[in-house]
Amino acid sequence: MQTRTNNTIGEIADLLRSLDRVAVTTHVGADGDAIGSSAALVRLLRSLGAEAVFCHREPVPNYLRWLVPGEALTELPPDHDLLVVDTSRADRVGVDHEGTPVRLNLDHHADNPLYGEYNLVDGTAAASAQIVASLYKECGVDLDRDAATAIYTGVSTDTGGFRFRNVSPAAHELVADLLRAGVVPAEVDDRINRTGTVPQLRIVGASLANAELHGNALISTVDSDDYHRTGGTELDSKESIDRLRTVAGVEVVAHLREVEGGTKGSLRSESVDVAGVANRFGGGGHRLAAGFTIRGKRPDEAKVELLDALKGVVDLGEEPGTDGGGAR
Repeated sequence: MQTRTNNTIGEIADLLRSLDRVAVTTHVGADGDAIGSSAALVRLLRSLGAEAVFCHREPVPNYLRWLVPGEALTELPPDHDLLVVDTSRADRVGVDHEGTPVRLNLDHHADNPLYGEYNLVDGTAAASAQIVASLYKECGVDLDRDAATAIYTGVSTDTGGFRFRNVSPAAHELVADLLRAGVVPAEVDDRINRTGTVPQLRIVGASLANAELHGNALISTVDSDDYHRTGGTELDSKESIDRLRTVAGVEVVAHLREVEGGTKGSLRSESVDVAGVANRFGGGGHRLAAGFTIRGKRPDEAKVELLDALKGVVDLGEEPGTDGGGAR
């Protein structure tokens, strides 16, 4: 079996300079860091003289589409090297690439198994976009406003607006450089966060109304009935996880949402290793922020399995409740 290594940033810079035709992609269910880091990498490659495109089988979320330079392709073009960013496992790559190896795997998830021919994985980085920013410096390419904005979007969204524990001095120092390059945080915030709809508010409201407290774990659910009743979607409901985090005294929060063929779950904590919990369902992520999918189960059934996985990880109390008994 071939041993995969984590390359140096200098080795990756040399790789990027050597490429001619490149396709950049990211994980399924792309978020702000996924699209921001991808867009910035495409721009870097173009600055180095490569023909670079972004491709993903799923449509780019509307609130992030403005970051992607040019047309986003839905299929991997022939004779292109494949670079994958912000994707912790090869089975989560957002484009079909049978027969095409992953030339570069760039990521900030500490549990990344180094599945690329080249790998640049830094679990201390606040976001994959922070790693892309370091490649600009290593390659001697100045950040223009568009690239800086893409990187800022990645860092700001993956740190919850710089509220999460993955924020570091290096992340704030990078942001200072991005502002000098022309980023206007208020404008980015408007384009990212002021895009809500009434159905989105309703599905988030349904999720919060369905939340139940189990000792020090707070779990919310939404299913197809909630989508039909509110007009909201699974993606609309994902905002719920940030609202759940505001409850005092809770150690683990979870949001379970029905998708075709099963249930997706998001886990967050300030102190508990939720990645270990997600791993039990074939998922993963960061120590304090992780996700998973349970096939063939609706949210109420998935919740039973999640509670079983949380036993011994967090105090689940005796009886579930909705009155905040353990979250005072």
